Amino acid sequence: MQIKFWKSKKENKEWRRGNSNGRPKVTINKSKLLHLKDAGKSNREIARILRVSEATIRRRLKDLEG
Repeated sequence: MQIKFWKSKKENKEWRRGNSNGRPKVTINKSKLLHLKDAGKSNREIARILRVSEATIRRRLKDLEG
């Protein structure tokens, strides 16, 4: 008798914790982001403070502009 220790991704929808393109959902407070940017912080510094990637910060700032 063979025991299955894991479920496939298709069988276990709870396995994936984010959206379909692999990025986890991260909520970044708009006012906090703008406050840090206005305080003269670089994208790298903001990313370290908020514990996200620098690319996430660039993307969020771009979304705010447009």
